[in-house]
Amino acid sequence: MSHLSFPLLILALLTTNPLWSIQLSASSIAVNENLIAVSSDKIYVFNESGDILLEYNATPLWIGFSDGYFVVLTRDKALWIDKNFTIHSYPISLQNSWFADAGKYVTVYEFNPMGTSKLYLLSRKGVVWVVNVPFASNTLALAGNTVYLGGDNFYAVKNGRIEEVISLPPCVSIKSLDAYKDFVALAFENGTLILLKDSRELWRTQLKFNVTSLHECLYNGTVFKMPSAKYFNIKFFGDKLLVGIDNKVELYDLTGVLIWSFELDGDVTTLKASDSLALAITPKKVYFLSKKGILGSYTTNVKHATVFGLNAVISNSQRIYFFTFEAFVTVTGVDENIARGVFSNEMPDVQIILGKAAAKFVNTTFTRDTMKFNGTVYKSIWRKEDYCLIQPENGRVFIVGTHRYGTKACLLYYKERKPKKLMLLRWQDLNRNGKVEIEELIVLL
Repeated sequence: MSHLSFPLLILALLTTNPLWSIQLSASSIAVNENLIAVSSDKIYVFNESGDILLEYNATPLWIGFSDGYFVVLTRDKALWIDKNFTIHSYPISLQNSWFADAGKYVTVYEFNPMGTSKLYLLSRKGVVWVVNVPFASNTLALAGNTVYLGGDNFYAVKNGRIEEVISLPPCVSIKSLDAYKDFVALAFENGTLILLKDSRELWRTQLKFNVTSLHECLYNGTVFKMPSAKYFNIKFFGDKLLVGIDNKVELYDLTGVLIWSFELDGDVTTLKASDSLALAITPKKVYFLSKKGILGSYTTNVKHATVFGLNAVISNSQRIYFFTFEAFVTVTGVDENIARGVFSNEMPDVQIILGKAAAKFVNTTFTRDTMKFNGTVYKSIWRKEDYCLIQPENGRVFIVGTHRYGTKACLLYYKERKPKKLMLLRWQDLNRNGKVEIEELIVLL
């Protein structure tokens, strides 16, 4: 397989600021389209504006999201928590040495260095199957209900049955693997990248890397030494394949054509990806990627990272950071409907934090019918008069009203005028039609 040759791009990137952060030391983190989960001294679940929705006293081995549920695995239980935070659980016996992946199901690989390892496939209703694994695996991926295991050979586990897909040559092992629908990508220690579909090879390429170490192995009484890539990671980025090798991050389509390639200021130690957003993590930075290129970066020593949709969560040893690239950030269906109604199919030029999600970030306080700003209390009358605030800050715009009418009023004003500084507005239903119209707005500040 050959691909187009084009130069690496070295970028000076703007910092991408988190929407919020909290001082908390995390042992694990998870995120979905509107929830952020953190395992620390206990389990915390936050919404997109950083409000705590759930605290649960447990010390889990793993947390994640699967099939619309928040999943917590402890040594003796699997807990599936629904959107109303109702807990469904069943018994399961797990030890320490293991790792997991999640999609519609959750798969758990329990490594036993002194005996037979086990592989589990879990659903919200219970253990789907469990199978003994008579070999060591160092990487795992889940697609549908098929689990792929990589190590000295490559295996697929379907319906609790292990099938060897590829028998690897001596001294060649799998460094990283990932699965997407019917596709599986394999990255070998020697720099070989392979894409399979339905267990058949579509293409392969040999990537160049800095030889800093040699992989040694004994085969038939002979010691072999092979060049080994220290950093070589792959992740499916929707219907594209993201590759990190040394300090380069590259994107391929599924035909093997290189779409873009960037050089970062450190080796890529980890990749994380959803269908829409990906993270390339180096020792000192996390880079945010779209399929068109690099969106920005944030400087920190990343301990954990995860991504779902356009949301990402990272942690260092002391703090949790929440990033989102959604055009509108809301935490209620009412505010989401307001945004959709005002902007229709258009997209704002900056990210807008709207309504209840914005309330904790703006320089004002609210009661049920009042807004207090700069020492003055502004009283609203439901459906007749309302007050709202537009607060641009750090590349975002926060918009909130005392009631939904005020929120819509300031959103309409922002769409039409795009102010660059803080503004306080009043809306009055002058024509008594119950609708917010741009002509009914007065700028107070």
